[in-house]
Amino acid sequence: MNYKIPFLKTTLGEEEKKAVADVIDSGWVAMGPKTAEFERKFAEYVGAKYAVMTDSCTSALFLALKWLDVKERQFFMSTSVEVPSFTFTATVEVLIHAGKRPWFRDVDKESFCMIESGNSCRLPVHLTGNRAKGSAMIYDSAHRIERDDVKDSNALWCYSFYTTKNMTAVDGGAIALNDEEAVEWLRKARDHGISQGTAERYKNGNWNYSVDFVGWREKPNDITAAIALEQLKKLDWMDEARGKIVYQYNDLLGLSRTGNHLYPILVNDRPRFMDFMATRGVQCSVHFLPLHQMPAYREYAIGSKLPNTEYLGKHLVSLPLFPA
Repeated sequence: MNYKIPFLKTTLGEEEKKAVADVIDSGWVAMGPKTAEFERKFAEYVGAKYAVMTDSCTSALFLALKWLDVKERQFFMSTSVEVPSFTFTATVEVLIHAGKRPWFRDVDKESFCMIESGNSCRLPVHLTGNRAKGSAMIYDSAHRIERDDVKDSNALWCYSFYTTKNMTAVDGGAIALNDEEAVEWLRKARDHGISQGTAERYKNGNWNYSVDFVGWREKPNDITAAIALEQLKKLDWMDEARGKIVYQYNDLLGLSRTGNHLYPILVNDRPRFMDFMATRGVQCSVHFLPLHQMPAYREYAIGSKLPNTEYLGKHLVSLPLFPA
């Protein structure tokens, strides 16, 4: 169906096209100088000392969890980790792949973020652009990129640059942090545990290397980094444009939403509403269907009582929200 108003329209344009062409013309498209440049500038934007770019936010979350295991942080020694059911599957699948057991928790009906608890073994999600309450050692910040969020933070913040996010590299993610020991491990971990990065081995002639530990293949490339650099330049005005739309939605609908990534509303009959909007050329979406009700996660959801999550899971609809 051709929508008059799609759910998403990216801001990829001539600047990104030129940046990609420049990388291709340079003869170096693998992880290298553009990746390093983006890491520096992204870290500065979110107020972190360091950033480690990855091929996705899913990879960023997984590597962050593995680092906490390497450091044997006391609160991550437990196999159970609090996590919202009201999130995308990536948040929970990485816990399982990292050897943890998800402990599904309910969310607040206003912010849509996981309800704060005294448990330090938790993985909060900054949903719809709202910041989750409470402290943690790792955050899923796929829905939120704000200036200085990571300033003075001891946590690992995991970001997404997927197509639907406030800024996009088409794909990609990053971990922002203030821990020098962690950043050195994470940069090796994303590249098979090798002591010398791809660019160092090939561009600088440092052919001799060591595999310091068994790592993973979750690194980005300079093409996606080049796109991300151009998007980062646009992020402030893109967020300002999103904020104006959120304000207009709030004014017209009598709501007080604050996030600038998604604009959720509650409807009585979602299938009927979605059909109604589609026939009028407006594409809506749903964020999210509760994970504890999915076949893949039922064994982890026994005994879960999540009334807010289940209510939102039946009634929530996301309206179009993008700068144009």
